Amino acid sequence: MSRRARLSRRTSEAVLLSHMELTRAQLLVANVGSRSAECASARANSLSVANVGRALIAAPNVTMLGSLLLGTLLLGPRRVVPVVLRTGLTGWIARNVRILFAR
Repeated sequence: MSRRARLSRRTSEAVLLSHMELTRAQLLVANVGSRSAECASARANSLSVANVGRALIAAPNVTMLGSLLLGTLLLGPRRVVPVVLRTGLTGWIARNVRILFAR
């Protein structure tokens, strides 16, 4: 191998290593930036007195729980509990069987 070829190889390796170092530094900066953004969004989405209503409305079963509470207040627990157990248990079993067979 000639001296010129060795120099060319060394310079290309040096260029490649410097490019790898620059890319690594950019990835580290992006990683630190994304972590700080995640922490800020976690603090903004934390459950506080101000956003409890929004959290309850966004919950998937809020309508069901509200109607259960209203039915219990109006009709009494003796009439509401059997209906809720019958329909709720049937729906829960059907959903789990559907999920099981969908796999």
